[in-house]
Amino acid sequence: MSLKEISELTGVSVSTVGRILRDPKHKCPVEVRKKVLEAARSTGYVPNSAAKSLRSGRSAADKLYSADIFLTRSDSESADPFYDELLMLTEKELRAEGCVIAGVRQFAELSADGSSLDAEKQIDAYFSGRESHTDGLVIIGKCTERSLKLLKKHRKNIVIISREASGLDCDEVICDGKKLAETAVAHLAALGHSKIGYVGSCHNEARFSGYQSAMLRAGLVPDIDHIFDTSPNEQNGILAAEYFTRLSDPPTGIYCANDIIAVGLLRFLQKRRVKLWEPSVISCDDIEQAQFTTPMLTTLALPKEEMAHFAMLLLLDRINGRHKQTSRLELQGTLMVRASCRPLHELTEPEYYI
Repeated sequence: MSLKEISELTGVSVSTVGRILRDPKHKCPVEVRKKVLEAARSTGYVPNSAAKSLRSGRSAADKLYSADIFLTRSDSESADPFYDELLMLTEKELRAEGCVIAGVRQFAELSADGSSLDAEKQIDAYFSGRESHTDGLVIIGKCTERSLKLLKKHRKNIVIISREASGLDCDEVICDGKKLAETAVAHLAALGHSKIGYVGSCHNEARFSGYQSAMLRAGLVPDIDHIFDTSPNEQNGILAAEYFTRLSDPPTGIYCANDIIAVGLLRFLQKRRVKLWEPSVISCDDIEQAQFTTPMLTTLALPKEEMAHFAMLLLLDRINGRHKQTSRLELQGTLMVRASCRPLHELTEPEYYI
Protein backbone atom coordinates (compact mmCIF):
# COMPACT_ATOMS: atom_id res chain seq x y z
CA MET A 1 0.00 0.00 0.00
CA SER A 2 1.44 3.36 -1.07
CA LEU A 3 0.70 6.95 0.00
CA LYS A 4 -1.17 7.41 -3.27
CA GLU A 5 -3.39 4.40 -2.57
CA ILE A 6 -4.14 5.64 0.97
CA SER A 7 -4.95 9.03 -0.56
CA GLU A 8 -7.40 7.46 -2.99
CA LEU A 9 -8.94 5.37 -0.23
CA THR A 10 -9.47 8.30 2.15
CA GLY A 11 -9.97 11.23 -0.20
CA VAL A 12 -7.09 13.06 1.49
CA SER A 13 -4.29 14.56 -0.63
CA VAL A 14 -1.07 12.57 -0.99
CA SER A 15 0.97 15.38 0.59
CA THR A 16 -1.29 15.53 3.65
CA VAL A 17 -1.25 11.72 4.02
CA GLY A 18 2.54 11.79 3.93
CA ARG A 19 2.78 14.58 6.50
CA ILE A 20 0.42 12.80 8.92
CA LEU A 21 2.28 9.49 8.70
CA ARG A 22 5.68 11.20 9.07
CA ASP A 23 4.57 13.53 11.87
CA PRO A 24 1.60 12.56 14.08
CA LYS A 25 1.61 16.15 15.44
CA HIS A 26 0.93 17.60 11.98
CA LYS A 27 -1.78 20.26 12.24
CA CYS A 28 -4.92 18.99 10.56
CA PRO A 29 -8.56 18.26 11.48
CA VAL A 30 -8.89 15.36 13.93
CA GLU A 31 -11.27 13.56 11.56
CA VAL A 32 -8.72 13.70 8.72
CA ARG A 33 -5.91 12.39 10.91
CA LYS A 34 -8.10 9.57 12.22
CA LYS A 35 -9.17 8.57 8.70
CA VAL A 36 -5.58 8.41 7.42
CA LEU A 37 -4.24 6.47 10.42
CA GLU A 38 -7.07 3.93 10.28
CA ALA A 39 -6.41 3.39 6.57
CA ALA A 40 -2.69 2.89 7.21
CA ARG A 41 -3.46 0.34 9.95
CA SER A 42 -6.03 -1.59 7.94
CA THR A 43 -3.80 -1.84 4.86
CA GLY A 44 -0.53 -2.60 6.67
CA TYR A 45 1.25 0.47 5.33
CA VAL A 46 5.06 0.57 5.59
CA PRO A 47 7.12 3.50 4.22
CA ASN A 48 8.66 2.65 0.86
CA SER A 49 12.17 3.49 2.06
CA ALA A 50 11.94 1.07 4.99
CA ALA A 51 10.37 -1.69 2.91
CA LYS A 52 12.94 -1.40 0.11
CA SER A 53 15.96 -1.35 2.42
CA LEU A 54 14.67 -4.32 4.36
CA ARG A 55 13.84 -6.32 1.25
CA SER A 56 17.03 -5.67 -0.66
CA GLY A 57 19.57 -3.66 1.26
CA ARG A 58 20.91 -4.60 4.64
CA SER A 59 21.22 -8.39 4.93
CA ALA A 60 19.50 -11.65 4.24
CA ALA A 61 18.39 -11.82 7.85
CA ASP A 62 16.43 -8.54 7.66
CA LYS A 63 12.73 -8.75 6.99
CA LEU A 64 9.45 -6.93 7.39
CA TYR A 65 8.05 -7.41 10.88
CA SER A 66 4.49 -7.17 12.16
CA ALA A 67 3.13 -6.17 15.55
CA ASP A 68 -0.13 -5.63 17.40
CA ILE A 69 -0.73 -2.67 19.72
CA PHE A 70 -3.01 -2.91 22.76
CA LEU A 71 -4.20 0.12 24.74
CA THR A 72 -5.26 -0.78 28.27
CA ARG A 73 -6.75 2.47 29.54
CA SER A 74 -9.96 1.86 31.44
CA ASP A 75 -11.95 4.79 30.06
CA SER A 76 -13.35 5.50 26.60
CA GLU A 77 -10.98 5.80 23.66
CA SER A 78 -11.34 9.60 23.54
CA ALA A 79 -10.99 10.14 27.30
CA ASP A 80 -7.26 10.81 27.49
CA PRO A 81 -5.42 12.37 24.50
CA PHE A 82 -2.09 11.34 26.04
CA TYR A 83 -2.69 7.76 24.88
CA ASP A 84 -3.77 8.88 21.42
CA GLU A 85 -0.53 10.85 21.04
CA LEU A 86 1.59 7.99 22.37
CA LEU A 87 -0.16 5.52 20.05
CA MET A 88 0.50 7.66 16.97
CA LEU A 89 4.16 8.08 17.88
CA THR A 90 4.55 4.34 18.50
CA GLU A 91 3.02 3.55 15.11
CA LYS A 92 5.35 6.05 13.45
CA GLU A 93 8.43 4.48 15.06
CA LEU A 94 7.44 0.93 14.15
CA ARG A 95 6.60 1.79 10.54
CA ALA A 96 9.90 3.64 10.13
CA GLU A 97 11.68 0.38 10.94
CA GLY A 98 9.64 -1.63 8.47
CA CYS A 99 7.12 -3.02 10.94
CA VAL A 100 3.54 -3.57 9.77
CA ILE A 101 0.88 -2.61 12.34
CA ALA A 102 -1.29 -5.72 12.26
CA GLY A 103 -3.93 -4.43 14.65
CA VAL A 104 -4.70 -1.73 17.24
CA ARG A 105 -7.07 -2.81 19.99
CA GLN A 106 -8.60 -1.18 23.06
CA PHE A 107 -8.18 -3.80 25.82
CA ALA A 108 -9.19 -2.32 29.19
CA GLU A 109 -9.58 -5.83 30.62
CA LEU A 110 -5.79 -6.24 30.67
CA SER A 111 -5.42 -3.59 33.38
CA ALA A 112 -8.44 -4.58 35.47
CA ASP A 113 -7.95 -6.14 38.89
CA GLY A 114 -9.92 -9.18 40.03
CA SER A 115 -11.30 -11.93 37.83
CA SER A 116 -9.84 -12.03 34.32
CA LEU A 117 -12.02 -14.77 32.84
CA ASP A 118 -13.49 -12.25 30.41
CA ALA A 119 -9.99 -11.05 29.51
CA GLU A 120 -8.86 -14.63 28.82
CA LYS A 121 -11.80 -15.21 26.49
CA GLN A 122 -11.19 -11.94 24.66
CA ILE A 123 -7.46 -12.53 24.30
CA ASP A 124 -7.99 -16.05 22.95
CA ALA A 125 -10.68 -14.78 20.56
CA TYR A 126 -8.46 -11.97 19.30
CA PHE A 127 -5.42 -14.08 18.51
CA SER A 128 -7.35 -17.08 17.20
CA GLY A 129 -9.04 -14.75 14.74
CA ARG A 130 -5.77 -13.41 13.31
CA GLU A 131 -5.07 -14.45 9.75
CA SER A 132 -1.35 -14.72 10.40
CA HIS A 133 1.09 -14.75 13.31
CA THR A 134 2.61 -11.41 14.29
CA ASP A 135 6.16 -10.96 15.55
CA GLY A 136 5.50 -8.79 18.57
CA LEU A 137 3.09 -6.89 20.80
CA VAL A 138 3.24 -3.37 22.25
CA ILE A 139 1.10 -2.67 25.34
CA ILE A 140 0.42 1.00 26.06
CA GLY A 141 -0.73 1.39 29.67
CA LYS A 142 -0.99 -0.83 32.71
CA CYS A 143 -1.14 -4.62 32.56
CA THR A 144 -1.82 -7.08 35.38
CA GLU A 145 0.42 -10.08 36.00
CA ARG A 146 -2.34 -12.53 35.12
CA SER A 147 -3.11 -10.71 31.88
CA LEU A 148 0.57 -10.78 30.88
CA LYS A 149 0.69 -14.55 31.46
CA LEU A 150 -2.34 -14.95 29.20
CA LEU A 151 -0.73 -12.82 26.51
CA LYS A 152 2.53 -14.78 26.65
CA LYS A 153 0.62 -17.88 25.56
CA HIS A 154 0.22 -16.16 22.21
CA ARG A 155 3.19 -13.77 21.90
CA LYS A 156 6.65 -14.05 23.43
CA ASN A 157 7.96 -10.68 22.22
CA ILE A 158 6.18 -8.02 24.29
CA VAL A 159 7.07 -4.50 25.43
CA ILE A 160 5.05 -2.24 27.75
CA ILE A 161 4.99 1.57 27.63
CA SER A 162 3.62 3.06 30.83
CA ARG A 163 3.79 5.84 33.40
CA GLU A 164 4.97 3.43 36.07
CA ALA A 165 6.97 0.23 36.45
CA SER A 166 4.84 -2.90 36.43
CA GLY A 167 7.32 -5.18 38.18
CA LEU A 168 6.40 -7.85 35.66
CA ASP A 169 8.66 -10.17 33.67
CA CYS A 170 8.42 -8.06 30.54
CA ASP A 171 10.46 -5.41 28.73
CA GLU A 172 9.13 -1.93 29.44
CA VAL A 173 9.74 1.77 28.95
CA ILE A 174 8.43 3.97 31.74
CA CYS A 175 8.30 7.53 33.02
CA ASP A 176 7.71 7.10 36.75
CA GLY A 177 4.31 8.57 37.67
CA LYS A 178 5.21 8.81 41.34
CA LYS A 179 8.27 10.95 40.61
CA LEU A 180 6.22 13.14 38.27
CA ALA A 181 3.66 13.78 41.02
CA GLU A 182 6.36 14.50 43.57
CA THR A 183 7.92 17.11 41.29
CA ALA A 184 4.54 18.72 40.61
CA VAL A 185 3.56 18.99 44.28
CA ALA A 186 7.04 20.22 45.25
CA HIS A 187 6.67 23.01 42.65
CA LEU A 188 3.39 24.16 44.22
CA ALA A 189 4.90 23.99 47.71
CA ALA A 190 7.88 26.07 46.56
CA LEU A 191 5.42 28.74 45.39
CA GLY A 192 4.10 28.99 48.95
CA HIS A 193 1.02 26.80 48.64
CA SER A 194 0.23 24.67 51.69
CA LYS A 195 -3.36 23.73 50.84
CA ILE A 196 -2.69 21.50 47.83
CA GLY A 197 -5.46 19.38 46.34
CA TYR A 198 -5.35 16.25 44.18
CA VAL A 199 -7.65 15.27 41.31
CA GLY A 200 -7.34 11.79 39.79
CA SER A 201 -7.60 8.13 40.63
CA CYS A 202 -6.65 7.16 44.18
CA HIS A 203 -6.79 3.37 43.71
CA ASN A 204 -3.46 1.65 43.05
CA GLU A 205 -2.19 4.85 41.42
CA ALA A 206 1.48 5.89 41.50
CA ARG A 207 0.65 9.56 41.00
CA PHE A 208 -1.57 9.60 44.10
CA SER A 209 1.21 7.92 46.06
CA GLY A 210 3.61 10.58 44.80
CA TYR A 211 1.19 13.34 45.84
CA GLN A 212 1.02 11.94 49.37
CA SER A 213 4.76 11.47 49.77
CA ALA A 214 5.54 14.95 48.43
CA MET A 215 3.04 16.53 50.82
CA LEU A 216 4.62 14.78 53.79
CA ARG A 217 8.14 15.66 52.61
CA ALA A 218 7.10 19.34 52.49
CA GLY A 219 5.71 19.08 56.02
CA LEU A 220 2.13 19.33 54.79
CA VAL A 221 -0.82 17.16 55.77
CA PRO A 222 -3.17 16.18 52.91
CA ASP A 223 -6.74 17.29 53.60
CA ILE A 224 -9.26 14.59 52.72
CA ASP A 225 -11.65 17.30 51.52
CA HIS A 226 -9.05 18.43 48.98
CA ILE A 227 -8.81 15.00 47.32
CA PHE A 228 -11.16 14.27 44.41
CA ASP A 229 -11.05 10.60 43.41
CA THR A 230 -12.03 10.26 39.75
CA SER A 231 -11.13 8.75 36.39
CA PRO A 232 -9.12 10.81 33.87
CA ASN A 233 -11.27 12.80 31.47
CA GLU A 234 -12.22 16.40 30.84
CA GLN A 235 -15.72 16.17 32.27
CA ASN A 236 -14.40 14.91 35.59
CA GLY A 237 -12.07 17.90 35.74
CA ILE A 238 -15.17 20.10 35.48
CA LEU A 239 -16.89 18.10 38.23
CA ALA A 240 -13.82 18.44 40.46
CA ALA A 241 -13.81 22.22 40.02
CA GLU A 242 -17.51 22.37 40.88
CA TYR A 243 -16.84 20.35 44.02
CA PHE A 244 -13.99 22.56 45.18
CA THR A 245 -16.02 25.76 44.73
CA ARG A 246 -18.56 24.44 47.23
CA LEU A 247 -15.92 24.08 49.96
CA SER A 248 -15.61 26.79 52.59
CA ASP A 249 -11.82 26.44 52.46
CA PRO A 250 -10.78 25.12 49.01
CA PRO A 251 -7.16 24.36 48.03
CA THR A 252 -5.04 27.19 46.64
CA GLY A 253 -3.03 24.79 44.49
CA ILE A 254 -4.21 21.68 42.67
CA TYR A 255 -2.25 18.79 41.20
CA CYS A 256 -4.24 17.03 38.48
CA ALA A 257 -3.04 13.50 37.69
CA ASN A 258 -3.10 14.28 33.97
CA ASP A 259 -3.55 17.18 31.58
CA ILE A 260 -7.04 16.41 30.33
CA ILE A 261 -8.41 16.68 33.89
CA ALA A 262 -6.70 20.07 34.23
CA VAL A 263 -8.17 21.20 30.89
CA GLY A 264 -11.66 20.48 32.24
CA LEU A 265 -10.93 22.30 35.49
CA LEU A 266 -9.67 25.39 33.65
CA ARG A 267 -12.69 25.27 31.33
CA PHE A 268 -14.98 25.45 34.35
CA LEU A 269 -13.10 28.47 35.71
CA GLN A 270 -13.51 30.24 32.37
CA LYS A 271 -17.21 29.50 32.17
CA ARG A 272 -18.03 30.59 35.72
CA ARG A 273 -15.51 33.43 35.95
CA VAL A 274 -14.94 32.49 39.58
CA LYS A 275 -13.15 35.45 41.15
CA LEU A 276 -13.10 34.26 44.74
CA TRP A 277 -11.22 31.06 43.93
CA GLU A 278 -8.24 31.17 41.58
CA PRO A 279 -6.06 28.11 42.27
CA SER A 280 -2.69 27.38 40.76
CA VAL A 281 -3.04 24.28 38.58
CA ILE A 282 -0.34 21.79 37.58
CA SER A 283 -0.59 18.37 35.93
CA CYS A 284 1.31 15.71 33.96
CA ASP A 285 1.69 14.65 30.30
CA ASP A 286 2.04 17.85 28.18
CA ILE A 287 -0.59 16.89 25.62
CA GLU A 288 -1.15 19.22 22.67
CA GLN A 289 -4.11 20.94 24.37
CA ALA A 290 -1.91 21.95 27.34
CA GLN A 291 -0.34 24.66 25.18
CA PHE A 292 -3.67 26.18 24.19
CA THR A 293 -5.25 26.90 27.56
CA THR A 294 -5.24 30.38 29.01
CA PRO A 295 -3.32 30.65 31.20
CA MET A 296 -1.09 28.05 29.60
CA LEU A 297 -0.94 24.89 31.68
CA THR A 298 2.09 24.18 33.84
CA THR A 299 2.76 20.45 33.48
CA LEU A 300 5.33 17.66 33.69
CA ALA A 301 6.09 16.74 30.09
CA LEU A 302 6.54 13.04 29.45
CA PRO A 303 9.10 12.28 26.71
CA LYS A 304 6.53 10.53 24.50
CA GLU A 305 8.71 10.49 21.38
CA GLU A 306 11.59 8.87 23.25
CA MET A 307 9.28 6.41 25.03
CA ALA A 308 7.91 5.24 21.68
CA HIS A 309 11.39 5.11 20.12
CA PHE A 310 13.01 3.03 22.86
CA ALA A 311 10.00 0.71 23.02
CA MET A 312 10.47 0.01 19.31
CA LEU A 313 14.20 -0.65 19.82
CA LEU A 314 13.52 -3.05 22.70
CA LEU A 315 10.84 -4.93 20.77
CA LEU A 316 12.89 -5.41 17.60
CA ASP A 317 15.97 -6.31 19.65
CA ARG A 318 14.01 -9.06 21.43
CA ILE A 319 12.40 -10.26 18.19
CA ASN A 320 15.89 -10.71 16.77
CA GLY A 321 17.07 -12.58 19.86
CA ARG A 322 19.64 -9.98 20.87
CA HIS A 323 18.62 -9.91 24.52
CA LYS A 324 17.02 -12.47 26.83
CA GLN A 325 16.85 -10.76 30.20
CA THR A 326 13.96 -8.45 31.08
CA SER A 327 14.94 -4.86 30.30
CA ARG A 328 13.43 -1.80 31.95
CA LEU A 329 14.22 1.71 30.72
CA GLU A 330 13.11 4.70 32.82
CA LEU A 331 12.99 8.16 31.25
CA GLN A 332 12.62 11.46 33.08
CA GLY A 333 9.81 13.99 32.84
CA THR A 334 10.47 17.72 32.35
CA LEU A 335 8.77 20.50 34.30
CA MET A 336 7.17 22.94 31.84
CA VAL A 337 6.65 26.14 33.85
CA ARG A 338 3.77 28.15 32.42
CA ALA A 339 1.23 30.68 33.63
CA SER A 340 -1.29 28.43 35.40
CA CYS A 341 0.90 28.31 38.54
CA ARG A 342 1.76 31.44 40.48
CA PRO A 343 3.10 32.29 43.94
CA LEU A 344 0.47 32.32 46.66
CA HIS A 345 1.16 35.92 47.56
CA GLU A 346 0.50 37.31 44.09
CA LEU A 347 -2.75 39.23 43.75
CA THR A 348 -2.99 39.35 39.97
CA GLU A 349 -6.17 37.99 38.44
CA PRO A 350 -5.51 35.74 35.42
CA GLU A 351 -8.29 35.01 32.97
CA TYR A 352 -9.16 31.29 32.81
CA TYR A 353 -10.48 30.22 29.45
CA ILE A 354 -9.84 27.80 26.62
